Formats: sequence, structure tokens, C-alpha cells
Amino acid sequence: MNVSTSRDRLWQKRLNELSAVWPDFMSGRTTGLHKTRVASRRIREALPIVAVAAPPDKVKKLDKRMRSLTRTLGPIRELDVELALLEDRAASDGSSGRALEIVRREIASRRQALRKELEDDAPISDLKKLLKKLERVAGGKGTKPRGHKAARRIEVEWRGVLAARLMRRAKRVGAALEDAGPLYAPDRLHAVRISTKKLRYALEIARDAGAAGVAPLLKVLKRHQERLGHLHDLQMLLKHVRETETSPGAGSRMNEFAAYADSLERECRRLHAVFVDHRGELTTVVKQIRQQVVPALTTPPRRQAHVPARERSSDHARVRAK
Repeated sequence: MNVSTSRDRLWQKRLNELSAVWPDFMSGRTTGLHKTRVASRRIREALPIVAVAAPPDKVKKLDKRMRSLTRTLGPIRELDVELALLEDRAASDGSSGRALEIVRREIASRRQALRKELEDDAPISDLKKLLKKLERVAGGKGTKPRGHKAARRIEVEWRGVLAARLMRRAKRVGAALEDAGPLYAPDRLHAVRISTKKLRYALEIARDAGAAGVAPLLKVLKRHQERLGHLHDLQMLLKHVRETETSPGAGSRMNEFAAYADSLERECRRLHAVFVDHRGELTTVVKQIRQQVVPALTTPPRRQAHVPARERSSDHARVRAK
């Protein structure tokens, strides 16, 4: 594999993802907002790796732009998910329509306010201009390193940065798991979720760079990220239900709010129990990344000695004869 072009491909892939979902985001679609946020996270994870030879101040400015986009969309995305959860649970568990409607209106009002702020003060006004800057800072079109030695040097550098980043991400997941332990502590579980997500995005870069044996590890990370993500979404909804329960608008429906909050709490506890039962899978992934994936990224590929074609054919014939 030409590792220099693998760097170019993995970077262009992430820029293309953002460009592809941008129209849906601009049209106000919920799925477009979610995909835009994910694409921005993937770009942020890859930026310091592919732009290893760029001036640090330029990389920092671009990271700030992408971070602003990610953080602006985060609260809106959480409210979108909560509204979807309310609809799903209302249809499945027969909860009081009136109590849920009060919660839904409160969440929808917050979401509408955030959407209005986004329209009035968009974090990115010209996507094409930003994408061109991202291309250039990572050595995109027209800025390829000249000569084999220069290309090789940059290759070693960016793979080294990727390896160091993967090691750091893996250590943080391990530390978060140890800190969380078997107890139900939402803040600590949130730390496990965030560190797992960041490790997944870093490992995706290693996969796109040609690292072997990464696909099964990514599946485990994605499974745990989604499980912990659903748990976090339920916790945020539970928080809003309890806030609404104590508000003047709750009226005489206190018992309905309490019952709904209890059902959410039970579901959170159930998901936590599943996480505890399978948390060893994350520990195994962390170990494999540290002991196998990271060393492979920093080990230069063996250069085969030049053997004339005629001699290679003779060698192959002798092997088959044996």
C-alpha cells in the first residue's frame, strides 16, 4: 500500500462525508444535523494526524472552527433524541399522553430556541471555503511533498502521531472503566462513553490507514458506544421529566410524572447492568490496541530485496515441486 496516498484518501473521505450531509443539515433535517455532527468529530480527530507537517497555528484555528460546529450542534441533537424517545415510549408502554405532552412541549420549546440561535449565528457560513482550507492544511491538492525521502518522512511522522493518539485514547478508556467500576454513577458512565467514542474515531483512522485486524475491535467499540449512548439519552430525558414534574405546569399529574420517571430509572439501571456484564470486552479491546495496533503503526514495512523476475519464477517452481 502507498501509505502517503492512504493518508490523502482517509482525509478526503472525511471531508467528503461532511460535504455530502451538509445540504440535509442546512435544510433543517434532524438526520442531517446528526450526521453533520458526526462528520465534524471525525474531521477533528484526523486533523492533527494528517496535518502533521502544517503550521500549528493554522491547525489550531481550523480545529477551533470544527469544535465550534460540534459543540453548537450537540445540545440540539440531544433534544432531538429525547423527542424521539418520548414518541417511542408513548407508543410502547402506554404512558399518560397528557403528562408526556407536557414534557414534550417543554423539550420542543428548548429545541426551537436553539435552532433559532443556530440560524442567527451559524458556526460555519461558507463550507466550500472551509473545506479548501482543510485540504490545504493537510497537504492536499497541489501541495504534495517533493521526493521519496520527503514523502517517507511525512509518512513516518503522521503514523507516529496516529499511534500516540491511539495509545492515549486507549489509556483514557481504561482509566474511565476503572473509575466507573460496577456502581451506577451517571457522570462516570458518561466519561466511559465519551472516551470510547473518541477511541473509535481514532481507530477508524488506523483502519483507513491499512492497519490489520481492526474491524472486530471497531464493532465492539460501536456496540458499547451505542449502548452507553442510549443510556445517556434516557438519563437526559429522565432529568427533564423530573424538572417538569416540579414545575407549576405539572398540576395534578404528579403521580403520572413520578411513574414515568420510575420507568425511565429502571430502564437506565437495566442498561447499566448489561454494560457491567460486558465491560470486559472494552478492556480486551484496549489491551489489543495497545499491544498490537499501536506497535504495527510505528513498525516500518519490510522492504523486499530486489529479485529478478526469472529468479523469482524459478524459486516458485521449486516451492511447488516440494
